[in-house]
Amino acid sequence: MRIIISLLALFFYACTNNTKEKQEKGNLRENTQVVSSADSTLFHFWDKVDMQDTAQVKNPEKGEQQLADFIQLLSQNPDSATRDKAVDLMLDKAKANRISFDYFIKQYEHYLYDGNSPMRNDLLYESVLRYLIKTDVLSDLEKEAYRPTYKLLLRNKEGKTAEDFTYELANGKKQKLSDTKSKYTFLIFYDPDCSHCKETIHQLRDTPQLVQLFAQLQVQILAIDPWGDRTKWKNYQSELADQWINGFDSESKMLSFNLYDLKASPTIYLLDENKKVLLKDTYLQQVIAYFVKTNS
Repeated sequence: MRIIISLLALFFYACTNNTKEKQEKGNLRENTQVVSSADSTLFHFWDKVDMQDTAQVKNPEKGEQQLADFIQLLSQNPDSATRDKAVDLMLDKAKANRISFDYFIKQYEHYLYDGNSPMRNDLLYESVLRYLIKTDVLSDLEKEAYRPTYKLLLRNKEGKTAEDFTYELANGKKQKLSDTKSKYTFLIFYDPDCSHCKETIHQLRDTPQLVQLFAQLQVQILAIDPWGDRTKWKNYQSELADQWINGFDSESKMLSFNLYDLKASPTIYLLDENKKVLLKDTYLQQVIAYFVKTNS
């Protein structure tokens, strides 16, 4: 446990954590009041915003900051129906002005789905996409454009079994994700040309406390290069630890069939022994935080 706490202190400075644990103390009535108050705040968050005032809407210190604060509150609410309702109310208000509506749709995509956004959140973006594919503001053609992304978001969700896939090893043999036998699988999709991938990989490889922790918890690191350049993949072997599994998607099925949403590099999943998704599109710091919570 001391190792885990030390690691959390070491890595957590870089973590953008968009969730807060509810207090466990207090009676049921008090907890219900807190939740109701939070829901009310979400539902009325945009009441005083004039969507017709496009100058204020497009002012980064006004409209964009309002949206960032709204997203922060959404991320703290565990109930999908509440999140959907809050997003629906907000966008229903915005659709009175198509300029404001289009602006916020782009900002939602930027904050919640862009691979470089520290606030990216598939669950929240699902709420946005559910609205967009049913709204009367968009044409059928415009709505259809969002369906592939929505379908991709529904893959490999937390609590579901991860999509199985075949990969090639350096010796030419092929294995499947389901062949991995360990209590946890730290699945990392990397790009050999990605500097942030290399930084994360080196933290995993070179931090003694982290190496010890993963060994104690029986975590198998499965590193997959899905980008199709065999030479770069083979040359990258020296960047990885010998005890890791380094795989290559030789048939390019990962990208061709959109088995995983690889909008960010690296893309990290934490799986349990049955390959159920525990954490989706996460960060190293959040994996450490998960182990702190589950092993305390």
